[in-house]
Amino acid sequence: MVLLFHYLSLLNIFDGFITYFGLEKSLIQEMNPLMLKIYEAEPSMFLIIKIVFSLCLYMFILFKRVPKSSLTKGLTVFASCFYTLIFFLHCYWVVVLM
Repeated sequence: MVLLFHYLSLLNIFDGFITYFGLEKSLIQEMNPLMLKIYEAEPSMFLIIKIVFSLCLYMFILFKRVPKSSLTKGLTVFASCFYTLIFFLHCYWVVVLM
């Protein structure tokens, strides 16, 4: 589980920067309505929130409070798989549309 939390944290940061770049260059659109509103209000806040979320995940690791329930593990694996697909989709769009 700790490895998955590391993975999600790093993936979130990398995806945040790729998404930010894609949004700034009008190459992609943000489909998450909440993150879209945040980006439209203050683009830098978009990145700050992504970084803070990753730091929160790292706090679980740092304080050795990573949940170990099967529900949490299942949700974390699902989130990792789904977010990996989203990340590669964002990367693909940015590279192809440049």
